[in-house]
Amino acid sequence: EKTGMPQRSKTRILRPLKQIKALKEKAMELLDSPVPPRPPGFCVGCPERPFFTAMKLTEKETGPLHVSADIGCHTFSTLPPFNIGNTVLGYGLGLASSAGVAPAFGGKNVVSIMGDGGFWHNGLATGVASSVFNRNDGVLVIMNNGYTSATGAQHIPSTGTNAQLQPTGMDIVSALKGLGVQWMRTVNTYDVSKGMKVLKEALNTPARGLKVIIAESECMLAVQRRKKPILKKKLQEGIRVVRTRFGVDADTCTGDHSCIRISACPSLTIRPSGDPLKPDPVAYVDNNCVGCGLCGEATHAAVLCPSFYRAEVVQNPTSWDRWKHRIRQKVIHFCSPSSLS
Repeated sequence: EKTGMPQRSKTRILRPLKQIKALKEKAMELLDSPVPPRPPGFCVGCPERPFFTAMKLTEKETGPLHVSADIGCHTFSTLPPFNIGNTVLGYGLGLASSAGVAPAFGGKNVVSIMGDGGFWHNGLATGVASSVFNRNDGVLVIMNNGYTSATGAQHIPSTGTNAQLQPTGMDIVSALKGLGVQWMRTVNTYDVSKGMKVLKEALNTPARGLKVIIAESECMLAVQRRKKPILKKKLQEGIRVVRTRFGVDADTCTGDHSCIRISACPSLTIRPSGDPLKPDPVAYVDNNCVGCGLCGEATHAAVLCPSFYRAEVVQNPTSWDRWKHRIRQKVIHFCSPSSLS
């Protein structure tokens, strides 16, 4: 086929396409049936998911909120199980779009979502500055995870350093204050109860003008990239390493699975109960868990069944660790029903 394209350029384009085609053909040979489509979603341990859990629980008290979503990792909140987000306009334009629909809600606060990347890209001028200038009322949630995570964790002004690791000296709070924002709150995203409290405060305060909630915790992918090499080195050197994991007590789990619907954690799934008297599958935390604690925090905030537990996995244990483990095993055996009968 004649394309008018130089042969070298054509080869560069066609080579990866042929490789992809070969991989697809190999996958078809190895798989018995087509793989079901998997919708995009939040990463395991993502710091943005907990705040959407807080929003979902808050809506049970306030009723449905009109949420102007934005482009970024947080766009996944528009998908099940959260289904939070009525509109998605563009990168950093969540607040700008809410300004157009807010008058239709008769004074009821609308909520805008914006990532820290979108804030610096577009939201600071077209959203915040415009809102303060026009004295608009509403609630803005800025997801501050420290990077433009959705496209590869590129540094942004509030990361603290640029791509050459030179200090920037810029932060979101100072920028907001400089534009005249009066009402600001900062919350750790993993604290679901605190997130609910701050969100309800923003929705119900008599204060006029823009209310900004900065929901901050570092991107879990960045955290894991930094921690994993350190842990690997410690393990190789025989140094004691403790990792936090969460699990579900199958005997306590009721099989309602509300915990899955309000947390949306990819590592929180289901499996057969193994009990003929409990036909429904039970919740289960797989080995992808990074120990963020959202499952237990969300269960506590929503007052669900107390089936989650926190465990510490000790590698390269010390003699003291081994002694404690033996004592605990003896106590467990002594208190088990078989030993008491």
